[in-house]
Amino acid sequence: MRRIYVGLLLLTLVLTACGGGDTAVADPPAARPFETSGSEQVDALIADWREVAWEAMLRDGVKPETKEEKIFLSTASLAEIQEHYESLTSNGWWRLQRMPGLSGDVLLTGYEHGTTSLVVGAVDASAYGGEGTVIYTLKGTK
Repeated sequence: MRRIYVGLLLLTLVLTACGGGDTAVADPPAARPFETSGSEQVDALIADWREVAWEAMLRDGVKPETKEEKIFLSTASLAEIQEHYESLTSNGWWRLQRMPGLSGDVLLTGYEHGTTSLVVGAVDASAYGGEGTVIYTLKGTK
C-alpha cells in the first residue's frame, strides 16, 4: 500500500514538472478588446503578426485546437506591458531568449511553460498616428 502512495506522489510531481501547472495569462493592464488602432500601419502590422506567429507555432508542433488568440488596446505604456508579461516568470513561465524584447515602439517577446507557448507583440500606436498600445497574444499547447 505504501508503494502505491509513493508511486502516486512521484507521478504527481513528474506531471507538475512537465507543465501541469497553471498556464493562465491575465489580460494586460488597462486593456479592452481591440477593434482598431486608428492607424492603417498598426492594423496591417497586427494582421501580419496573426499570420506569421500562428505559422511559426504550427511548425513548432502546437496543436490547432489549443489556439488562443487575443488582441487588446491599452492605455498602458510598452514598458508596463513588458513588465506585466515578464511577471509570468514568477509563475513557472520562462522567457524565450531568441525574441528581441522591447525595441523602440515595438515589443516582441515569448514565453514557455512546459508544453505551452505564448507569443506577445505590442506596438505603441500613437507613434504611427493611432491611439494607445495595441497588444497581440497567441497561446497554444504542443
